[in-house]
Amino acid sequence: MSTGNILEEIIPRHILEKLTVVELKKKVVFIPLEEQKDIELYYILEGKVSCFTVDFNGREFLVDSLGPGEFIGKFSQMRNMNFNCGVRTATDCKLLRLTPCKKELLSDKNFSLYFYLKTSDRVYEMYKLAMLRMLFPSNEVLAYWLLKLAKDGTNIEEKAESICLQTNISKRQFFYCIKNFCDEGLIEKSGKQINILDKDGLKDIAGNVYLFMNENKKEDPVC
Repeated sequence: MSTGNILEEIIPRHILEKLTVVELKKKVVFIPLEEQKDIELYYILEGKVSCFTVDFNGREFLVDSLGPGEFIGKFSQMRNMNFNCGVRTATDCKLLRLTPCKKELLSDKNFSLYFYLKTSDRVYEMYKLAMLRMLFPSNEVLAYWLLKLAKDGTNIEEKAESICLQTNISKRQFFYCIKNFCDEGLIEKSGKQINILDKDGLKDIAGNVYLFMNENKKEDPVC
């Protein structure tokens, strides 16, 4: 089979021929919160998925968002733990299912090196995001996130629920900050859409968050 990406160079051909591509519609939970006897492992070819967990009060938290070129599976359980995270499709997706050949793949030197490099980078990014939520007040985090979502323009159509999940800001705090931003003339809100009126003003509020998130990056994602 052909995946049209770097995996064709890494996975031995005799293993690659055993793998299948799975196509899933949006909002399908394909990895459950519960522990799995046979741990599923996928590689994202097309689309986006969301890794989530639920607290003791039933509130859902977004743990990670992933797109093409990323591995997804219960990595904590692979290390004899279970962080009780599930995975659902955020868009229609095309996934390469690696589960049937997982042991063979992880025993292959080239594949295992690539796999652990990719997943280690993600752990760092998740740790950085967790620190962001602890170090900065909600208005600074939200200002940064709005600029990030609108980096190609000034219009944001992302739902409030989605932004709250991504930033771990409560809905109450979200709408409080949005009202303040509107009162200050930084944004305007029409129905579910948010329009940025003053990018520089939001960037002033998000300044410390921007420095923290992009200290070692050359590109400016919010300009």
